[in-house]
Amino acid sequence: MNQEDQEKSMDKKEIAEEEREKMLNAENTKHTVASTVPEMESEDQKPKKKIPIGGIKMPGFYRTKSKELCKEDDGNSVETGEGDAIDKTVKESDQNISLEKTNMSNKDVKEKEGRKGILDAIKLPLVSVFPRKKNKESEVELGTTGTAGLASIETLDDTVTEKNPIGNEDGMETVRLDGDTPDGIESPKQHFLVACISAARRNLFVLVATLCILVSVVIIICIACIGPRKSASQLIKDGSFVEAITSCGFVQGISEDGAFAFRGIPYAVPPLENRRWQPAESLRKIEYCWKNTYQAHNSSKVCLQRETSGRIIGTENCLYLDVFTPEVRYDLPLPVVVMIGAETLSGGSPGVMQPSAKLARVRDMVFVRPNFRLGIFGFLATEPLSRTSHPLTSGNYGLSDIIAALQWVHLNIENFGGNKSSVTLWGHRAGATLVTTLVGIRRTRDLFQRVWISSGSAIFPGRELEFSETLNELFLNSTRCNDAACLRSKSAEEIMDSVPETWHLGNIGLPEAREATIRDRRHEWLVLDRAILQEPVGQIWARDEFSVKIVMGTTAHAGAPLKYLISNITLNSTQVEKIVKESLLGTTGLADEALRRYNATLKGLLSMISDIRVICPLLTVARMKTNIPFYVATQPRGQFADPDSDAAAILGSYAARTPAEKRHVSAMQQLFNHYVWHGEVAQTNSNGVKRVLIVGQDTLPERDYPNCDFWIEKNIVPSYGRVD
Repeated sequence: MNQEDQEKSMDKKEIAEEEREKMLNAENTKHTVASTVPEMESEDQKPKKKIPIGGIKMPGFYRTKSKELCKEDDGNSVETGEGDAIDKTVKESDQNISLEKTNMSNKDVKEKEGRKGILDAIKLPLVSVFPRKKNKESEVELGTTGTAGLASIETLDDTVTEKNPIGNEDGMETVRLDGDTPDGIESPKQHFLVACISAARRNLFVLVATLCILVSVVIIICIACIGPRKSASQLIKDGSFVEAITSCGFVQGISEDGAFAFRGIPYAVPPLENRRWQPAESLRKIEYCWKNTYQAHNSSKVCLQRETSGRIIGTENCLYLDVFTPEVRYDLPLPVVVMIGAETLSGGSPGVMQPSAKLARVRDMVFVRPNFRLGIFGFLATEPLSRTSHPLTSGNYGLSDIIAALQWVHLNIENFGGNKSSVTLWGHRAGATLVTTLVGIRRTRDLFQRVWISSGSAIFPGRELEFSETLNELFLNSTRCNDAACLRSKSAEEIMDSVPETWHLGNIGLPEAREATIRDRRHEWLVLDRAILQEPVGQIWARDEFSVKIVMGTTAHAGAPLKYLISNITLNSTQVEKIVKESLLGTTGLADEALRRYNATLKGLLSMISDIRVICPLLTVARMKTNIPFYVATQPRGQFADPDSDAAAILGSYAARTPAEKRHVSAMQQLFNHYVWHGEVAQTNSNGVKRVLIVGQDTLPERDYPNCDFWIEKNIVPSYGRVD
């Protein structure tokens, strides 16, 4: 082809390109008129529309930013208009180009429509997903081979801003990317806050996911900080055993009846050899602790004691305790009941006070039962022992054991699921006497918050140490010892055999006439040792306001002699009258009045004995304070309301057979459970007028207990109350 023909061909192409641009501008103007503002802007002020990534500026393709289809005002679709314009331009520009024919067939139109639909489908997801990108590269050039470059997310510009667009044979041209500006012109800067908001809106999904993760992390950290720092004990061997931590090392308990029992945990240094007749020493030193996990599976032996039958049982190495808990945990700690039980201060411990894992599970409480020294090993006050101690004192070693056990509970019970701020100290019979003695002394402050005293003694220790040491010389003479080393060198059997027989005898039956003469010289285990007990307990009770809450009570036949309870003895009225008239009541002229007040039957006799020895003396103690409820369990277990019937009902060992007995058991358990959990007895009168609770089949509040005022007025009560 010669040069002249080439120039003509180039001129035709340029004319075709110009015509094509005019047609596109006219078509775009038609679609953007509806969205323009009333104030007309110049062409230079109009915002430039940009090419989406993947978009190619081609003749007749992608004309407007609007996502809506063109209105059919002209009766023709957008694609048809494009086809006519392209067809006309091709006819005028170049008859020899084979790709652009004068009459486009329907097939070509359908192919263009299909391509446009696919690109529209691609465009929408890309716009909604990819963020805007600004590139320093201002142009994407189309090579001579006809390949297209990518552009920005925004729609194509309606007008061609480049003065000399570079075209090729396919009609494509180089297009400027959206973030680029011509040389020498700076793009306007966005405010930092606006830019942050825009970025957040563009990355909404990522922002929400990040916030969710941060909130989750904060919640986990808060739970870890607020929650218990101690790790819960783990069950081993299919749940048969459980471990808990103490101040001296790990202990392992055993699963029983859906709860856990820890038996025989040491709480003080064994009182052996040189530590015999020494105050209890807590396990504070590492040499007294254990290296491996302590197997607390079996019950320890009780402390050395003499039973009422005369049989000697127990061992000196006895300072162990049992713990029964529903669950070893640290959340929602449960109230704790520490049980002190003994029939007398020389033996019969723990007696009926024996809890179980099942009881802990049913009551949802933690029960602790410690062993403590009794008799000659627990309460010997003598001058050789006082000489070797500092300060100079002796006696009340059994009290020091109970205090050490309470200190252990305060330090460790949280590791067994118990609440150290909700401890009820429950004493029964001689154990109740010890508990009554511990109330109000400085060494037990904050170790317990509630007290339940059942069938204890109202005769408190009031003798000075020196007087007790003189009375106990009878024991020293039996041992032939004059110093502490000699006493500690004796075997336990030798010590027990040297105890005078009269020291083991309690008050049996009605007061005797000789008691009035020997009362000042009768043996008493407790003593004012100037270490634990520094002043008479009666003075403390009469003077001080206690920070602990107290409930006192007993049974209707708590003072009944054992011989009347274990045998089927029957007494007629004549026999009963003879017993009453031969007692102190006969010599003081009170026999007839006593028989009139009580029936001349065996049950009446036992009620009389119990009133004088136990019930009325305890009531005088309760009257020292206006806020101490006092109960009397009157429901017979068999024939009588024996001394252990109230404790047995609370512990569930009361074998209730009749409906009346079952109702009585329920009433006692409700009283006790409510008091342990809430620290109050709901049935008592708030002003203290009706504080005596008669617990038969139901609980009935009364103003007073019958006949007590009579015995108090006649000076029989509390003078002849049971000693221990």
